[in-house]
Amino acid sequence: MDTENNIDLPNTDVAPAEVESTDTPTAAGSSSNIWALFVVGLLVGGLAGFFLRPLVAPLGAEVSAETAPLAAVEESADMNEPDPHQAIMLAVIDGSRHFLGDPNAPVTLVEFADFNCGYCGKWTQETLPLIEEKYIETGKVRMAYVHYPILGADSMAAAEGAECAAEQNSFWDYHNLLYAKQGMGFTPANLTQTAGELGLDTAQFEECLTNFPDRASLESDIRLSQVMGVRGTPAFLVNGIPLAGAYPYEDFERIIEGALAGEF
Repeated sequence: MDTENNIDLPNTDVAPAEVESTDTPTAAGSSSNIWALFVVGLLVGGLAGFFLRPLVAPLGAEVSAETAPLAAVEESADMNEPDPHQAIMLAVIDGSRHFLGDPNAPVTLVEFADFNCGYCGKWTQETLPLIEEKYIETGKVRMAYVHYPILGADSMAAAEGAECAAEQNSFWDYHNLLYAKQGMGFTPANLTQTAGELGLDTAQFEECLTNFPDRASLESDIRLSQVMGVRGTPAFLVNGIPLAGAYPYEDFERIIEGALAGEF
């Protein structure tokens, strides 16, 4: 559709976000990011129904003019400062931990994802490398990853494995390899073997996995995803512009270029 910002999304078939299962983990315990979540709650309480409608479209609904990712841009063009997209983005960034790229990049892309999600794997293998080459490696975009392990016990196990890899400063390498190895079964043995393939200290990794020390951080990610209205994976924010589903590279390119040009 055409918007006041002259950004036109093509009519493409978009892979739907993988939806919540009955094994969705519940959030419990204290959060180290409670203040960030409080801020997000305040923002979203007044804005989510208006600006985040693309993220909370009815499950299984077709992408249309009303649910297209740039619908919020058109409707917010005449809003006064501060820009609500920016306010939401700042709150989400404050609640995120894993970043790729220049922290001073003008555009931030946040992914809410599950390592057991097939569409997340497809996006990571087909679209992310193109974004990384053109935008992340050139300092124009930084990316944040937020865990939303909603597809069963394997999803949580893989998220814990990624956090154990992060202890050895290898979150993104492990992230990429897990998505490349989807379907292997995220058992402790397979997760440890994957760490070994990256040259990590497998004894340290196995100890971390066996006695996982940071469940509170994963629960914080889950709460952040839920507060933002994420119903399935993958879901994204690009400088506050929401996209729900594995949109192709061309759609991300248009939104990123629009953000770099100051069009929204």
